Amino acid sequence: MKSLRGVRGFVVGLLSGCMLMLTMPTMAATVKKFVLGEATYPIEVNGSTYESDQLPVMNYKGSTYVPLRAVGDLLGATVGWDNAQKRVIITYGGGGPIQNNAFRNVQVTGSAGKYTVTGEGRVFEAVMSYAVEDGHNYLLEKNYMLSEGAPAWSAFKLNISIPANKLPQNGTLMLQLFEYSAKDGSKVNILNIPLETFGG
Repeated sequence: MKSLRGVRGFVVGLLSGCMLMLTMPTMAATVKKFVLGEATYPIEVNGSTYESDQLPVMNYKGSTYVPLRAVGDLLGATVGWDNAQKRVIITYGGGGPIQNNAFRNVQVTGSAGKYTVTGEGRVFEAVMSYAVEDGHNYLLEKNYMLSEGAPAWSAFKLNISIPANKLPQNGTLMLQLFEYSAKDGSKVNILNIPLETFGG
């Protein structure tokens, strides 16, 4: 009787071990690990050196890795996170018009939660939409009625106000201009525009 229990325990243990062995490669296949070392050389752009104890410059197989926002600051670019589309948005080249097929000549003025956005829109039935997000959540979403619908271009002026307690402490406040598709109601002609970057 004892030997039967022993055999049964051995079989259960063997089966458990086999199942564990089969699942381990699957789990390992979904996790990628990279070993980076801290770079011992400085990073200098246009005479400015990047230094940070919390987010240091790293090296991986001879390639240098610097935090994206730090690169943006050094180059005078704006780096933001578009939570709706799950992607990083980098705007560079200061002063040029921001535009796509539905919105053009977009300009932003203001700071500290008070912004004026002007430009021209060309959207179906003259209804454009806009939203402001902090990298994680929408802080507002509204519609705006243009004077004419597509194919005509119509001027718009948005006065945007975000309460101080909703402004991000560290990150970029992003404006999203878009229109809803007449076919399926999805967002189309999305144009992401940085309003202001907060923190370091």
